[in-house]
Amino acid sequence: MPASVIIPAYRAADSIAETVRAARQITGVGEVIVVDDGSRDGTDNAARAAGADQVIILPDNRGKGAALAAGLAAAKHENLLLLDADLRESAAQAGPLLDAITEPSMSVAVLRSRPGAGGLGFALALARFTIRLLSGLRPVAPMSGQRALPADLVRRIGLAPRFGVEVALTIETAHLGVPIHEVSLPLEHARTGRTLAGFMHRARQFKDILAYLLLAGYGLGWPALSKRRKLTRAAAFLVTLLLVAALGRIASPPATALTAASIAAALVLWLPVLWITAVWMGLRKPNYLERRIPAGAGLLFPLVGLPALSLSPVLPRALWSGLLVIGVLGFVGLLDDVFAAGHRARGLRGHFLALRRGRLTTGAIKALGGLAAALGAGLLLDPGRPGAILTDALLIALCANFVNLLDLRPGRALKGFLLLCLPALAVSPASIHLLGPLLGAAAVSAPGDMSGRAMMGDVGANVLGGAGGLALALALSPWDRLAVVLLLVAIHLLCEKHSLTEIIARNRCLSSLDELGCAHLAPYPAKEGAGS
Repeated sequence: MPASVIIPAYRAADSIAETVRAARQITGVGEVIVVDDGSRDGTDNAARAAGADQVIILPDNRGKGAALAAGLAAAKHENLLLLDADLRESAAQAGPLLDAITEPSMSVAVLRSRPGAGGLGFALALARFTIRLLSGLRPVAPMSGQRALPADLVRRIGLAPRFGVEVALTIETAHLGVPIHEVSLPLEHARTGRTLAGFMHRARQFKDILAYLLLAGYGLGWPALSKRRKLTRAAAFLVTLLLVAALGRIASPPATALTAASIAAALVLWLPVLWITAVWMGLRKPNYLERRIPAGAGLLFPLVGLPALSLSPVLPRALWSGLLVIGVLGFVGLLDDVFAAGHRARGLRGHFLALRRGRLTTGAIKALGGLAAALGAGLLLDPGRPGAILTDALLIALCANFVNLLDLRPGRALKGFLLLCLPALAVSPASIHLLGPLLGAAAVSAPGDMSGRAMMGDVGANVLGGAGGLALALALSPWDRLAVVLLLVAIHLLCEKHSLTEIIARNRCLSSLDELGCAHLAPYPAKEGAGS
């Protein structure tokens, strides 16, 4: 099928004519669109004279992403071929990029490298880091502007501003599970070299890629989101962080300072935690949309929670029980995240049935380790009272598994953790010493989790659920604790027989709460009825 060639051009009067004429020679090209990005040097006239089918003039320089968006809006054909304006006659060699997308996919040209033609490699290194972190891919040409892909795919994932566009195209395409092919081609374009203009150009590239990394990495925005929705998410994120920091005021000034410090630590640690879990540990798993995304991001919670709890002015029994619950549940949860791939058992019943048959699963280790930590916390909280110890242990263990059950869709586990925190804080404001740092870390992780771009994994669900259960054990009366335990037992029995997702979907109130704050890209190719 014919393709639309889009050539963004800025001050390219000396090369655009050759590039247009060469592009018209490519088999399968149906039209050539040149977008003059505020050049004012005759680029538009040169493109028309060379035979461009459309020449779009932007009144001022808006960057490569905006230029491509203008060309996309004017494109008539189903496939796109994106070319740089300075390819000159070598643009005629770009045909194999179109040949490589016989199925819905994206092809990227790998150009021949020339020693000394580039800069110091900072922008290239950041591009590779960003793509590796957010998609797991290791492309040879992460910043190549020569690409072929379906127009519908570009419309679905959007175009990032300015020079962040190529990195974002790679990550957003991979996020949808669409194949990406790199094709080595004898294309040539002007190299800026190690001149002042070249360094300024690469500094702008670095800035634009960094802006995309921060927005997409923290889950605050990506190209498919409108500017209004990005601002809404950013505002909600900021307000949430401020509210969590202010919660410390219900207890004491030290609690306020510690919660605020924990939020700052979580903000700094978020991207390193993603790198440690997704890249170093290889924790990248398919989510409910079958997209392979960073998993184990909940490692952030013990990394923030343990030091914060150690510094908090709490009673020794609360301190040691909190360290035990967060430390042990986090460890066994991470163990399950790393090694559970080979185990087919599902649910508590499945893991214990496997254990009866002599097969020890990481899920069983997680359950037994969690129960041992919960019993240890119960012994610390109520020494010499067997009934209270058992109730505390069941409450902590069941809360941990309850949040684990919820962690099947974006945002559910975080909302479940908040549900556990509210009664504990209402009854005992001093619970903020335990919960404040974790609430702060949860708020930092929330945009990425709720947008379906990172999973907290068992390490995160275990820690949040266990800490929530411990806070309830510290705050509630014995009879109230028993009532919560019975309610959690009923929920677990129900979930052994019925799908929690189906239960939520059948209830309008629960379904609305489930979708609150969650945003993601619809699957590609689009499934009937899918939202965006």
